[in-house]
Amino acid sequence: MTNNNNALARFNVPLEKRAAVAALTRVPTVSPMVLGLLIASTGGVIVADILAVLGHLSLGWACVMNTFLMYWQFTVAHDSIHRSAAKNQKLNDLMGHIGIATFAPQITLGIFRWAHIQHHRFTNGPKDPDNWMHGAAWSLPLRWMWLEIGYLIFILKHRDPIGMRQLRAAVPNIVATLVAVAVLTYLGYGKEVLLLWFIPSRLTFMLVGFVFFWLPHVKDDVEAEQDLTLATSMRLGNEWLMTPICQYHNYHLIHHLFPTMPAYQHVKAWKLLKPELMQRNLQIQHGFAIQPTIHMAQ
Repeated sequence: MTNNNNALARFNVPLEKRAAVAALTRVPTVSPMVLGLLIASTGGVIVADILAVLGHLSLGWACVMNTFLMYWQFTVAHDSIHRSAAKNQKLNDLMGHIGIATFAPQITLGIFRWAHIQHHRFTNGPKDPDNWMHGAAWSLPLRWMWLEIGYLIFILKHRDPIGMRQLRAAVPNIVATLVAVAVLTYLGYGKEVLLLWFIPSRLTFMLVGFVFFWLPHVKDDVEAEQDLTLATSMRLGNEWLMTPICQYHNYHLIHHLFPTMPAYQHVKAWKLLKPELMQRNLQIQHGFAIQPTIHMAQ
């Protein structure tokens, strides 16, 4: 993972700004953003499921609602991965486990953490598990939708010792999920499983894959080891809309520079470091643009 102090040094950030960056990177007792999303999203899914099963809400509308609610669990899982959801690590990981279990009980926090940290270490390089997110245009939605298959293939191909250990640790989750689906289907709740969990979870993966994994790295021909700031994009413009939709990851470069920084601090960090960053090579996606504009160092 990128070290915050090393990032500061490599940008030649003035000494008077380092204390401010350290304050923005400080992990709170409990992240209000993560806690709020965890309660609202998990609680919302539970309520929607109960109402649908009892017949007070159509399965179709519940499917739409669950997709929307599960999408907001990204920050819960992601900030927990980076240990920035809470200062107490047991609480941090508990929040992450709950967040992931809401839409992907077959995946553990450990395997997600391992894969994502590999992405930070080797961004856009051959050792980046998120290379799975790139390919032929027709295949992209399927790649995003089946993120865990990409991770499985990567682990089995590279035989990374930590990845293999995390894969073995995930086997009980995989088995328990398959058993639960089989039992519920046998009991006559197959349609509910399909519309309340399976379809919403796949659509959630597709949205997360597009917004957080693919879009900030649509230009994937520059590795972080080659150019740290050119390997990840910044999205500027329409922040009133893009910031909540992207859950602050329209400032994705800030996240790659300071991975442990809580997501809601990205805006302040960008404003603080903009003069220094604008002296570096950047890829900037303006407004709703997919392809970035390359800003070369002055």
